[in-house]
Amino acid sequence: MKKELFANPDLCTGCNRCTIACSAKNEGVFQPSKARLRVTNFPLRGFSVPNVCFQCPKANCLEACPNDAMFRGADGVVRLNRDLCSGCGNCVNACPYGMVEQNAKGIPYKCDLCDGDPACVKECHAEALVHAAGDAALFQLKAAQMKTRPQSGTPLEKRHKVAQTIKRNSRG
Repeated sequence: MKKELFANPDLCTGCNRCTIACSAKNEGVFQPSKARLRVTNFPLRGFSVPNVCFQCPKANCLEACPNDAMFRGADGVVRLNRDLCSGCGNCVNACPYGMVEQNAKGIPYKCDLCDGDPACVKECHAEALVHAAGDAALFQLKAAQMKTRPQSGTPLEKRHKVAQTIKRNSRG
């Protein structure tokens, strides 16, 4: 059965170990700003929300790519073929969750689940991130998180809007 990445904001401590592990694995640096997932912290309100790529069944980033550089693998994960990418940024603008960004060279990057072994999950000792086949409760949580789809703004602004809604609707 296909495994998916699930994020439970009620368990997130905001420690950012996940983003550090992600940037280390994917970029070779301990720099959360280069991670494929993000943690939106609301320090004055005492909560944090992990922002993850949902690997959308109908992925806007994939559909927006004029060069077919974005593609879905046999495992259901949306990936980027850098050789085909023109750096147009359409995928960045198309993602309603702010989970596709571009590096300094204009090449987009997004979560590819570390080829089935997500580094972020291994570092999440609070178990706010889970890579599993999922059960009804996890799919219900994910579906609720996917309902907020900001259509404008920067990736940071979109993630913030999504995080606010996720936390407002969380069980905690």
